[in-house]
Amino acid sequence: MIVVADASPLIFLAKIRRLGAIFRVLSRDVRVPKQVCDEVLAPGADPAEIREIDRFLDQCQLREVRRPRLFAAGMSRADNAALTLAIREGAEILLCDERITRQLAEDEGIRPLGTLGVMLREVRAQVLSAEEARRLLDRLVQRHGFRIGVELYSEVLRRIEAESSER
Repeated sequence: MIVVADASPLIFLAKIRRLGAIFRVLSRDVRVPKQVCDEVLAPGADPAEIREIDRFLDQCQLREVRRPRLFAAGMSRADNAALTLAIREGAEILLCDERITRQLAEDEGIRPLGTLGVMLREVRAQVLSAEEARRLLDRLVQRHGFRIGVELYSEVLRRIEAESSER
């Protein structure tokens, strides 16, 4: 399965030291546009996160996306490049958190999956306990500026419980 990664899930999963989850619960075939690499390795990021992202990217296929399609004015260069790459390479999953990118991926027949979706898959695969998933979710929100509405937060907690109780 081909997975294309956008910046946000890489950044947030690195913050909670869960980047390896992408390989564990999704695919070893992860492709990352150079534009996304530029964004996630931008100066000023935490050095420990940069090291984690560097190690992760060493195991991915880095792609130069020439002339990425411009999907929407509100999307960054990295977002446009990731969605373009996902379309061009027939990806089954686009790792992305931004609402507009997720909607456009769906419109193109590509399944969007975000930071929280990766965590939920870890819970389902019994790689991550429900308690640890809740703790990591709270850390993302409280310490790392992960923006999530109250309704989605509650839904994710409900799904964490459901996934862990189905064992």
